[in-house]
Amino acid sequence: MKESQIHKAVVAHWKALGMPGTLVATIPNMGAMGQHGLSKGLPDLILIAPKLHGYLELKTDTGKLTAPQQEFQALCIARGIPFYVTFGRDEPIQLLEELGIVRRAA
Repeated sequence: MKESQIHKAVVAHWKALGMPGTLVATIPNMGAMGQHGLSKGLPDLILIAPKLHGYLELKTDTGKLTAPQQEFQALCIARGIPFYVTFGRDEPIQLLEELGIVRRAA
């Protein structure tokens, strides 16, 4: 499964089962938005919940963080900002359930 397909599945899952007071927002793709001044290495999603503000980087089963992504991750960790990396389609959905951002599917 491509990363873009994982991305769509995760956002669709949140739209269907998202808890009130939460947000899963997309950060535009650097390749498409670089001319507008976006920094390289930004994660795929912003996660906001009543007691959480963090970032989620989605990867395919075999994906790896790029050097700019590793730098952004280190910056977040140094400042106590949650930064998650998940692999495949199921891992990010499980994480959102564990964080209380989406309800568990019946």
